[in-house]
Amino acid sequence: MKKSKFLVFISVFAATFILSSCSKDDLLTSSYNDPTIYSSSNESLFSEIIFFIKPYINQDGERKYIVSDSLYNVSIKINNSVRITSNSYQLDTLHLDDKETVGMYRTTTERIHYPVVMSVQLMPDSFTNAGEYSDLLNNYFTLSPGAYICQIESFDIKTTEGNFRKIHTPSLSVPLIVEANTVSANLGEIEVIIK
Repeated sequence: MKKSKFLVFISVFAATFILSSCSKDDLLTSSYNDPTIYSSSNESLFSEIIFFIKPYINQDGERKYIVSDSLYNVSIKINNSVRITSNSYQLDTLHLDDKETVGMYRTTTERIHYPVVMSVQLMPDSFTNAGEYSDLLNNYFTLSPGAYICQIESFDIKTTEGNFRKIHTPSLSVPLIVEANTVSANLGEIEVIIK
């Protein structure tokens, strides 16, 4: 009887010691939102593509840039296989000067850059069952270091009437260079003429 009480005491003591030696930071390092969980080292994995779209209309030889709160459903394709869609950031265009209506768009002579961030790691925000974890591991996608072709296929833009018009840009391709241990790549500013 004394021996079993002693073993219970030692077990409780050992468990308490082990649990108290773990810090709160140790528990947070295995978050599924942390891209390093898929890497065997502490290297950062590539996770986003950044670029700026500048849509414009050519009116009598002058560029008139499209005024909208955002570009919607910006669709890109990487190496003609992986398609990713995202919206641009919201812009406050209320205080722009020289706004006028040209055709079906509000325009200005000021250059407007719509920033777009495309997440390359296809990770859901939350999981509800084991099957979703399995799907994540089976469908996990990230870009290894190297050179790729990034095609900007299309985006939706709001007209003056509040409707959306899809702008197809099938010939718009830019090189994408993924460097080792970097999280993002900037493709720069891309001007698109709207016809």
